[in-house]
Amino acid sequence: MKRYGYFLDLLKLDIEKYPVIAVVGGGGKTSLIYRLNEELQALGKKVIISTTTHMAYDPMLPLVKSTCIERVPEILKEHGFAAVADIEETSGKMCAIEEAALKKLVPFCDVMLIEADGAKRKPLKVPADWEPAIPDFADVVVSVIGLDCLGKPICETAHRAEYTSSFLEKNLEAPVTAEDIEKIATSVHGLYKNVDHKVYRVYLNKADILPDSSPAEHIVEDLAKQGTIAAYGSLREAENYEDCIDHAGSWKQSAVWKQ
Repeated sequence: MKRYGYFLDLLKLDIEKYPVIAVVGGGGKTSLIYRLNEELQALGKKVIISTTTHMAYDPMLPLVKSTCIERVPEILKEHGFAAVADIEETSGKMCAIEEAALKKLVPFCDVMLIEADGAKRKPLKVPADWEPAIPDFADVVVSVIGLDCLGKPICETAHRAEYTSSFLEKNLEAPVTAEDIEKIATSVHGLYKNVDHKVYRVYLNKADILPDSSPAEHIVEDLAKQGTIAAYGSLREAENYEDCIDHAGSWKQSAVWKQ
């Protein structure tokens, strides 16, 4: 397997051609978005971070609410990046602004990163009828699946487990297999839902918790045979992890791999 230190390379994201990236699926979406922003900042790119659902807010991010959206160009010029969203009072999370307003901001940034799904931190998810909330103007969809679901019961690892159970035609106590992950990742009723003509990538997170990488490699290889570009790696903080990178003076992340 080839080792990468940058998620932009790992996921083969052509930000010049496809600058609007929506992230869906299981837990790890927010961490991936913040990591991509760090890499883009190191490249001198102007980045807007937003959501069409809800997303954890990092107070270190310059925030532009819908009531003062005209300030986005100014904030991007000053900081290089900005979170564009409203804040939900009860949870403190970022919440969506109108999609039309978000679309109008695309010309002001080099890359827009959008969290377009929710999973309550569960590693696995099959979307409900009304999900995911991928904007029509998105160029790329990245699906995230946590490999910590492997071998564990659906009821413990899936957000709204009944949807996953029904989709896989398995009972709630059945363990999640590699084949289940592949089916969820590629089905138009799974994480490929609403992708349409957009560029599609699959990211398998938490590979570092596996005793060995062979299950992740197997999934990536099988998805490649079906025409889906997939990769595995880890988004966890790893100060003492071998082959870590210290990107742009930030916290260290474990190196990442791809077939």
